[in-house]
Amino acid sequence: MQINIGLVKSESQFLLKELNVDSSSFKSRVMDTVEIKETNLNLLLFLGQNPPEGLQKTFSDEEKFYPVISADSLGIDLESFDSLSYEELADIYGKISARWLLNNNIKTVEQIYPTITYLRDLWKTDRNAFFEELWFLLKTNLGTTELTAIFHDVREPKSEKNDKPSLSFSFVHGQKSPQIFEGQEKEEKIMKDYQNEFSEFFNITEFDSKLGRMVATVQIGLSPILIMARLKTFNQLQKSILIAIFTGLQEQ
Repeated sequence: MQINIGLVKSESQFLLKELNVDSSSFKSRVMDTVEIKETNLNLLLFLGQNPPEGLQKTFSDEEKFYPVISADSLGIDLESFDSLSYEELADIYGKISARWLLNNNIKTVEQIYPTITYLRDLWKTDRNAFFEELWFLLKTNLGTTELTAIFHDVREPKSEKNDKPSLSFSFVHGQKSPQIFEGQEKEEKIMKDYQNEFSEFFNITEFDSKLGRMVATVQIGLSPILIMARLKTFNQLQKSILIAIFTGLQEQ
């Protein structure tokens, strides 16, 4: 698992720390701030009390994906940030991420009814939009660094000879934002491997805290969904939120 932490040095440059959790090591590189939106960041820091004026719109857009805070509030400047060890960087990320996730969890609990109602409407009217919204909801409540959900999909015929739609697999995948792809043999095999785990509407089948991996099976009506996530922690509040969401989605 990789965790990316950035510190904006100026309106034109930011320093990126790429943490490899598996090897407890990291790499550093300087990047152009125009690349912030295309970078799979998990935490972004800026110097001073406020973001650089020319980047305020970028920061406002980005903070829905991950925490964006002042380095000053942590007592960190450019020099001290550049000298932090892997353990210190991981500790900073863990503390800030935990606060950000708790805030997201509380907001989700407060908005659980309209959230479920919205998802239930999408389930009936636009499956792709449903899975994109579900992906984002899971990411911002679990703090995933990578997230995939495999699901049944109806594929239109590719030629006039095959005039009937066929049942197949698709998957939504992403690190920062979701994209939907047609499933291949790999996704079909994965679903077959877990086919006996879909006996409940929601079940955590695997969670490895050391590797930061979680697998969950979901059943909405007759539709199985397999969720695979890379994440740093998983607590009871987050589990309860998932149970509430998928319980609500059963009542079609």
